[in-house]
Amino acid sequence: MPPGNSPAATRRCRPMMSWSLDVRTVILLLFFGNLVTVGILSAYTRDQGAARPYRLFLISKLIQAAAWALLGLRGEISDLLSAPIGNTLLFIGFSLEAVAFVSPYKQDQRLETLFAALAGVGSVAFWVFGNTPSQRVAIASLTTIALFGTAGVAILRNHGTSQVRRVIASSYALLCLVLVFRTGSALSGPAETGLMSGNPAQTAAFMTMFLFMLLGSTGFLLLMKERTDQLLSEAHRELQAREALLTNVFNTSSVAIFVVDSDGRITLANQRMAEMFDRPLDTLIGSLYVDYIDPMERAIAQQRMLALLDNSNAFLKLERQYVRLDGTSFWGLLTGARMYDPGAMAYRLVGVVADISDLKQAESRIREMAQRDPLTGLANRLLFSDRLQQAISVAQRDHSPLALLYLDLDNFKPVNDDYGHAVGDLLLREVAQRLTACVRHSDTVGRIGGDEYVLLLRTMNGDGSAQAIAEKVRQAIQQPFVIENHRISISCSIGVALYPDHGGDELTLQRSADVAMYRAKRDGRNMVRAAEAATPTLPAG
Repeated sequence: MPPGNSPAATRRCRPMMSWSLDVRTVILLLFFGNLVTVGILSAYTRDQGAARPYRLFLISKLIQAAAWALLGLRGEISDLLSAPIGNTLLFIGFSLEAVAFVSPYKQDQRLETLFAALAGVGSVAFWVFGNTPSQRVAIASLTTIALFGTAGVAILRNHGTSQVRRVIASSYALLCLVLVFRTGSALSGPAETGLMSGNPAQTAAFMTMFLFMLLGSTGFLLLMKERTDQLLSEAHRELQAREALLTNVFNTSSVAIFVVDSDGRITLANQRMAEMFDRPLDTLIGSLYVDYIDPMERAIAQQRMLALLDNSNAFLKLERQYVRLDGTSFWGLLTGARMYDPGAMAYRLVGVVADISDLKQAESRIREMAQRDPLTGLANRLLFSDRLQQAISVAQRDHSPLALLYLDLDNFKPVNDDYGHAVGDLLLREVAQRLTACVRHSDTVGRIGGDEYVLLLRTMNGDGSAQAIAEKVRQAIQQPFVIENHRISISCSIGVALYPDHGGDELTLQRSADVAMYRAKRDGRNMVRAAEAATPTLPAG
């Protein structure tokens, strides 16, 4: 029996045969496996943020498939294609796969540069120092160890220690250990031990690589799912934080905020609205919004609300009066807009009401200050002129007369000189009160100068009526005044002008009354004088 065929030799070869396999077959499986992975992952749905890792992973698998094809054709094609170019493509594919695994959460330019550098160094070393099959196997193994070892460390360091990441990093570590064994076997074995050598190191390396290819795609998908879950979790937490913030703003707002459905009922309201309308919050929900509006405005408010729902008015902003539970009213500034409620698949109205009662009161006070004499509260020159113009317009339309009285106090200056301006101001106020008591509510009394007053008497029945009221005023003023224990007696001179006898417009009528008043002073004061039909020129002084 030949030595090589002895039973002992056969027994010695059996372990080697149990650990060896057809390397070309496994390379073919790696080639088809990468193509299948590309096909499956190409149809996988991914969000926009994961597009880059998916793209890198698919490209890496395509490049690896091309590399395994070249390596599997060893002996059938030129050595240049099957060795240096095939391994270079394999290094590039491994580096891109490593980048795809470490970049789902954060793109690290320095780490990507490191992977590119490792693949480049490995390719150069393979071309320059890969003179024997053993050297090529060793360089290919060391380069792959550097790429996948760096990737495993980066996954754990940059993205934490979740279960998925630990499994992926452990797979990288296992592959690196097998490749270390393959490197040692190549360096310690014969120089001609190459890619297709069926030894235990080659068997373990290719079997592990094939297993890693199968698990790698699953691990990548799990890693991407984990990334998506984390992003969703972060988005959910952010949404909860924003919802809590908006709820806090909604409930602590200084304005009333509410939502009204298409039936006009309040579906949502904040606490400020309950306080503003003096109603429990639960009674607001489900009630009709127009019930809280002043009854005089409810009909027009309903029309405006329907117009807003129909998109006839895109936006609404107005001032209106609202009613509280106790019947009191307040002014509110309403801002309304239409919004779509996807849950109810219908349009809603969002309203904001600000209590502007204080502002309206301030506006009223400012208006009073602009139109009223600050000392007596009577109409000032501006307001009296407006009232006179309106009265003339009404008189023209109705063909009715009116009277204008100009009044100037006689000897008022000595009062200021003898008793002081404070007493003089009090006297002017008392005069204003007496003048107001002499006329009707429909008439207007004004102060247009220091001691000059004007009276607008509407719907007079003729000159006799105006003269009678003027005489009543004269007698009321000449009655003594008691101010701060001082008994003060004064008089007044009054000029009376009638519309349309003494003037058909404001200016002419005023001039006629003023001239008549000066004539009363010139005739001895404490008198009433009517204007003349032919109005003379206003005397100087």
